[in-house]
Amino acid sequence: MKKHGFMAGILIITVLFSQCVWAGWTRSSGSTIRFEGDIEKGSYEQYLAVARGGFTRVLLNSSGGYPSVALKIARDIQKHPDVEVDVKGVCVSACASYLAIAGQHLKIECDSVVAWHGGLGNPEDEARSMRAENIPEGLVVAYAAWLKAFHADESDFYVRAGVDIALLADSEKAVSALDLDESYTLDAVTGEYSYSTSAGVWVPSMRSLKKYGVKDLKYCRDDGATEIGKALKKNGYSVKFSTATFH
Repeated sequence: MKKHGFMAGILIITVLFSQCVWAGWTRSSGSTIRFEGDIEKGSYEQYLAVARGGFTRVLLNSSGGYPSVALKIARDIQKHPDVEVDVKGVCVSACASYLAIAGQHLKIECDSVVAWHGGLGNPEDEARSMRAENIPEGLVVAYAAWLKAFHADESDFYVRAGVDIALLADSEKAVSALDLDESYTLDAVTGEYSYSTSAGVWVPSMRSLKKYGVKDLKYCRDDGATEIGKALKKNGYSVKFSTATFH
């Protein structure tokens, strides 16, 4: 059975990308908070508790998780002045799309990777797909409304960040162009089946990120494909990736 939008994104993140099963916010010092692991349903409330008292630096090492939760956290980070976001390890999916660009400065450490794989679908396309599978109309309408509200908040976040939201669409283009592996199983007795596609991510160059409007970007070096592959493997990711340029 095909899963749609939000749940499909969570399936990809938790099954194919996740390297850390524990997610958590902690305070490293009086001015620094840190997030490790997957962005879960309770991560926003945990963030608020840890962030109490303020901060000027956010350390990230995350495979992503729930986009709506990541967006709520990122919108709150935007309210804090002069914040540096520092990626130590990986920042993939919802981590990259929202948390990485929430501050006024972004620092990517040596052997660290910030990678995207697209965003949630638009309400019209999702509703059309759901209706084609005879999903109850009430659910179709409710989910489309949820998506519309989510994208409104997402658009506002990108405007406030000064980053071109085309970054999300371009990441989806880059990943869709990859030659990803597909696998499936079929039960010959019951007819039940399942299928999956291997993970893929887009790792834009630092020059590209600057053109999308990412602010005050600091990085160890603008790695080529070989170095990116090594950094991904060092951090436990054996995935296909693209470095395509759209700007």
